[in-house]
Amino acid sequence: MNAPTHPRSALLSVAALVTLLIVGFCPIPVGWACSARDAARSPGMNRVDREADAGGYYEGLITGGAGSKGSRGELALRLLGKPADWVRFHEAGVARVLPTEFLQFELRPNQNRSLFGQPFTTNDFGMRDRPYTVEKAPNTFRIALLGSSIDMGWGVGTDATYESRLEDWLNQHAARRGLSRRFEILNFAVAAYGPAQRLESFRGKALAFQPDMVIYSATMLDLRLLEIHMCGLLQSRDDLHFDFLRQAVAAAHLTESDLRLNSEGELANKETVKAKLRPFYWSITGSSVAALAADCRSAHLPLVCVIVPRVGLADAPSARADAVANHRRIAARAGIPVIDLTATFDKRDPGSIEIAAWDDHPNSLGHKLLFRALASRLVEDPVLYRTLFDGAKSEPRPVSRSEDRD
Repeated sequence: MNAPTHPRSALLSVAALVTLLIVGFCPIPVGWACSARDAARSPGMNRVDREADAGGYYEGLITGGAGSKGSRGELALRLLGKPADWVRFHEAGVARVLPTEFLQFELRPNQNRSLFGQPFTTNDFGMRDRPYTVEKAPNTFRIALLGSSIDMGWGVGTDATYESRLEDWLNQHAARRGLSRRFEILNFAVAAYGPAQRLESFRGKALAFQPDMVIYSATMLDLRLLEIHMCGLLQSRDDLHFDFLRQAVAAAHLTESDLRLNSEGELANKETVKAKLRPFYWSITGSSVAALAADCRSAHLPLVCVIVPRVGLADAPSARADAVANHRRIAARAGIPVIDLTATFDKRDPGSIEIAAWDDHPNSLGHKLLFRALASRLVEDPVLYRTLFDGAKSEPRPVSRSEDRD
C-alpha cells in the first residue's frame, strides 16, 4: 500500500480536531472519548497505545480473535482513515495454524496474491522469498534470516523487502569485484515469531538449507511476541519444547486455576498468567539467543544480531533505549556481533515511511532505508566484510567499497 500523501502530523491534527468535535457533541462513552483524544494528540499514538495495538494485532494472529479492534487508539485510527476492512495478518489467509506444534503457525507455501495493492508471494517452502532449492548450488553463499513481521515484509512487495534488496546488492557488489560467489538470503521470518520461535525455525527449517551465515533480527516488541507465544502454548497445553521455557514456567508458580480455560477455550486468567511470567521474559530471550549462538558455533556458522526498528514514536530513542541495551547485553553474553539499525528512521517523517497511518510497519521506502543502513554496516565492518566477500575466488579488480551502497 502506498504511503499517505499528507504528512502524518497534519493527519493527526485533523484527527484530533474531529475527535474533539465528537467528544463535544456526540453522546459516546467517556472512556472512548478520552482514549481517542489522548491517542490523537501524540504522533504515532502514545507508547502504551501503540504497544497495546501491536500486541492485539499479533495476538489476533494466533488466537483468531478480534485482534486490535478494541484497542484504546482504534477510534483515532479510524479518524485517520483506517478502513473498517483493513485486513490483519491472521485474516489475510497467508498463514496456517499448527495447533499442536511449538511454532504454532507458519506461512503457507506457494502464495501468490495481492495485499494492500502489493504482491505477497511465498515459495515452495513457505518463505516470504524468491524460489530456492534445498540443495545449495556451487559457489553460493547462503544467509538465513530469522525474524518477525518487518523482516518478513508485511505491507510491501516481496522484492521490496530489505532482505531482497540486500541479496541483490550482495550479488551486484560481488560481480563488481569480479567474484565468482553468488549470494542467497533465505527469509525464514514470520510475522509474530518471538525469540524461541526463531530458534526453532533455525533448527527445524533453516539448517536443512546449509546456510553459511545467520542473521537474527531483534525488535522492541520481542517481549510482547514472546508473551503471546507463551500464552498460546499454555492455552493449548503444548509441550514447551525447551528446558529454559519449562524452568521459567516452573519458577512462575502457575497454578491449575491460573491455567483454567474459559468456554471459548482461551485462558480465563490470562492477565494473571502474563503477570507471573513477565519477570522471566528477558531471561527467556537471552536463553533463546544463547542456544542459537551455541548451535551456530557447533556448525561453524557466523551469527549476527540485527536490531530493527518500527516506524514512529513507539521506537523513538527514549522509548527504545532500555530494550536496545538489553538486546546488546544478551548478544554480548552470547558472543554475537550487533548491528543496531534503530536510528534509521529517527530523522524521517513517519508518514513517509510507514505503510499507513494506522500501521507502523515500514513501507517500501522504509525497507530501502533499512537495506542501505545494513549494507553500509556490512561494508564498514572488516570482519563481516571478509566473511562475505574475501573467501571467494576473484580476479584482480579494485572496486571502491562505497560505490554501490546506495
